[in-house]
Amino acid sequence: MLHERLGYDEILDQVSPPHGNWQGLSLGKTMVTWLVHLLSEHDHYMSHVQDWVAQLPHLWAGLWRQAVRPLDVSDDRLAEVVRQLSLSEVWEPLEQQITQRMVRVYELPTERIRLDTTTAKVYGGSELSVLFQRGHSKDHRPDLRQLKVMLAALDPLGVLVGADVVSGNTADDGLYIPMIARLRATLPARGLLYIGDCKMGALATRAYVAQTGNSYLMPLAQVGDLPEQLEKWVDDAVRGKVRLQPVWDADGKTRLGEAYERRRRLSAETETTVEWGERVLIVHSAAYAKAAVQSLRKRLDQAQSDLRALTPPRGRGQRQFTDETALQAAVDAILERYAVAGLVTVELQRETEGRTVRAYRDAPARSEERHRYIVQVKENRARLRALEPRLGWRVYVTNAPARRLPLGQAVLAYRDEWLVERNCARLKGRALALAPLWVRRDDHALGLTRLLTLAARVLAVVEYQVRRTLAQDKRTLPGLYPGQPTRTTALPTTERLLRAFKTVSLTLVQKGTQIFYLLTPLSELQHIILHDLTCPTNLYLRWFPKSWKPLRI
Repeated sequence: MLHERLGYDEILDQVSPPHGNWQGLSLGKTMVTWLVHLLSEHDHYMSHVQDWVAQLPHLWAGLWRQAVRPLDVSDDRLAEVVRQLSLSEVWEPLEQQITQRMVRVYELPTERIRLDTTTAKVYGGSELSVLFQRGHSKDHRPDLRQLKVMLAALDPLGVLVGADVVSGNTADDGLYIPMIARLRATLPARGLLYIGDCKMGALATRAYVAQTGNSYLMPLAQVGDLPEQLEKWVDDAVRGKVRLQPVWDADGKTRLGEAYERRRRLSAETETTVEWGERVLIVHSAAYAKAAVQSLRKRLDQAQSDLRALTPPRGRGQRQFTDETALQAAVDAILERYAVAGLVTVELQRETEGRTVRAYRDAPARSEERHRYIVQVKENRARLRALEPRLGWRVYVTNAPARRLPLGQAVLAYRDEWLVERNCARLKGRALALAPLWVRRDDHALGLTRLLTLAARVLAVVEYQVRRTLAQDKRTLPGLYPGQPTRTTALPTTERLLRAFKTVSLTLVQKGTQIFYLLTPLSELQHIILHDLTCPTNLYLRWFPKSWKPLRI
């Protein structure tokens, strides 16, 4: 039912018609069969699909209304799928038509687009590879080669509408304009709000969005002259020179912080001179400030501990500083490491101690003095009290007019950036397992990554459909949590919905030329999920050939 609505197979066969010698399942049906295996088994290995299909020949024949051979999903056939998906002349119209159909069928809102990147580590590749390169690793494996994926997702549930795969050493800054340009050919070309992280804040990117009649929203990175500007803007807020507006959560019950905004004119040189107005949002987050204070306290405690450890009590094996310059250099290094200069007062005191050296052989006993320097550390409480109100501030920028995106809504909009990050986690998690990739060829990696983004769309639209139905009916869904039969949720995940159908099984008995079937009766929960997906209750029976007969027990 879902594959009929999304039409992956129809669109791929239209974009890339099979050649005259192609037999069996079409390229599009082969791809969808692989996607079903991928979503069911959480496994994208080509070598596992053929045996899996061989176990269900009658089911696939009923689904596709034609005979299905295991060779239809052989490694060679699946390699052809990823090869076709790796071609720009196939992928770009395929992605565009899939997105437009998905938006139309599921009535997805297209006002806000979220952009983000992720990386996927690769076990393989070579020096000659274009995609597999070493770069900043979000998987914390800089020793491995990787590829990078730029993703675009729609609010409110993060349904993917775009994916670009580039080499692993590509900088994020240059990926936003090409993605937005492609999206303008798929979605409305003007009037959209593009939301991204601080890497989207390059002036050229903002100029392009403004020039094309769209809006942007992102935080600014603390580089250039921004730290000095932010210090002045925060000082104005702390001293009461500006009026702060409270920021509440979506329910209007919890105060998240306060903010105010300034306006300025910007210009940038592209092919022409682009000028536009920008709103600068200076935002104080209560949660961010609390975390910053805790981090500061932790750094202060560790710095004081390390400073005192420079001059331990006298004893065997305890290093003592006798040179003031060397000790001062060690103190400065600790203050710089923990970024607490000025927040603690450090005094170096010279300590002198007399001692008697016993006689030894021909040397008589004698008295001598020895000295060392010790560290005295004290917190600068006045500076700390003045600093704490200045923690937890951040700068956002947008060119969206205030009537369309008020200050409070702008802050809440960026707080939902986890929606696109959830797609990154899904792609690299157990369900789709993009990372790690065990491929050696660039075209296989490119096509397979694009295939996995199509699978991620399926997971997202199922989730979107069920949650929308539950919201319209003003009810929740029980029975999705093992061991908690009374627990309900209005926000089920596709992974849990699919898990609810693990108990469904089909038994076929062949007697002569007749085939009898026994289908596990659907539970009440499974009927409810099918209803929420707007699927008929006889969904499974629809795929059975009419010649099959129910088995009576």
